[in-house]
Amino acid sequence: MAGLEEARLREAMDYMKEADKNTEEGWFKKPDWDIAAQYYEKAAQSFKFAKSYDRAVQAFAKASDAMVFASSLFMAGRALENGGNVLLQNMGQPERAADMYKRASELYMRNMTPDRAAEMLEKSAKAMEPISVDSAIDLYIGACNIYENEDRVRYATDTFKRTVSLLVKHKRFDKAIEVLQRLGNVQQVMANKSAYFKTLLSIVIIQLAVGDEVDASKRFQAFCSIDGFVQSEESAVAHGMLDAFEHRDQEYFNQTAARQHVGFLDNEIARLARSIVISNDLIGGPGPVGHGAPGGEQYNDNKEYPPRHQHFNAPQPPVNHIYQAAPPLQPVVPLGQKDVYRGDPYGSSSANQHERPHDQGSIDSVPPPYPRDERQEDDWRALTEKPSSTAPHQQQPLPGTSPGRNYTQEDDDDEGLL
Repeated sequence: MAGLEEARLREAMDYMKEADKNTEEGWFKKPDWDIAAQYYEKAAQSFKFAKSYDRAVQAFAKASDAMVFASSLFMAGRALENGGNVLLQNMGQPERAADMYKRASELYMRNMTPDRAAEMLEKSAKAMEPISVDSAIDLYIGACNIYENEDRVRYATDTFKRTVSLLVKHKRFDKAIEVLQRLGNVQQVMANKSAYFKTLLSIVIIQLAVGDEVDASKRFQAFCSIDGFVQSEESAVAHGMLDAFEHRDQEYFNQTAARQHVGFLDNEIARLARSIVISNDLIGGPGPVGHGAPGGEQYNDNKEYPPRHQHFNAPQPPVNHIYQAAPPLQPVVPLGQKDVYRGDPYGSSSANQHERPHDQGSIDSVPPPYPRDERQEDDWRALTEKPSSTAPHQQQPLPGTSPGRNYTQEDDDDEGLL
């Protein structure tokens, strides 16, 4: 076996010499980059078989350069990709491998093959995950950007999901929500409602994991305006989780998080949902909830909640609301004070104590009270004093009777109507 490896090593060295000859330039000779690239690639494969991995990587890099001079950008990127594979799989050098993958991605982009370019960035991100999470995240997001900018979103779903999984795993929740929103836009373009609703539920779960119950509720209300979301199982799960947070019911939340549709989400998000612990200090309304907290209600560990139905859309028991109709208020008048609507003191036994006298011509008659507008004595005198003269067609009112229309005037009016 050792003899075979030595033979392949000598063979690789011969290929390298032939390749170098084809790159030389003279008075009557131009470099033949195509032939040189072929020899470099053969040398790289022989070095790899002989387990001389470092020389194999160098040969792949030279092959890539020769292919660039030969205007074969796709094959140049392919050579760098092979060199990265050797660095990652055989030499255990992920940083160098990630760098070669990035260079390959640039060549694929120059060759107008964005799908391969995004794949190289994704491979580079995977290589960097154990070393630098931030670098891996940037590379994943770069791959997502390529898919979006090049209108290849139909191939971006898995890349977005891997990005979200890495972000949630390392608790980069704000960035995870941003990427989930972009994933939702991609799923809307693809008209994949089932996957889109799972993405919306994932956003609500991450917001609850952060502890921002208010923002989670606002997002859920906005999601309910999306066609079909209210009738989905994901909407029922999100509603149940928010309801559990509102009542600080950890047991009910655990039951909701254990539902089957939560298990259909990304593994990291499902694990995150089942690890959420409801804190009594979270914001659940106008203010922090806790003992003596302003704007919040007192937390009672022994508080009994009404039994919940198995179906999430079942009607909830009625609760007292601040806008419920209150019984009509009765006017309260202090005892002994004059009732301006009746003209007698409140609580008096004689209701007709201050009735208006029948003789309205009397100046000494007591004027009736008016609410918020007491008439002056001169005005009342002008209204009640007797006229100086009486019209000939009018009859004087009989003594002891209230004034009214006379019969002569009434007959005239009847004739006018006829």
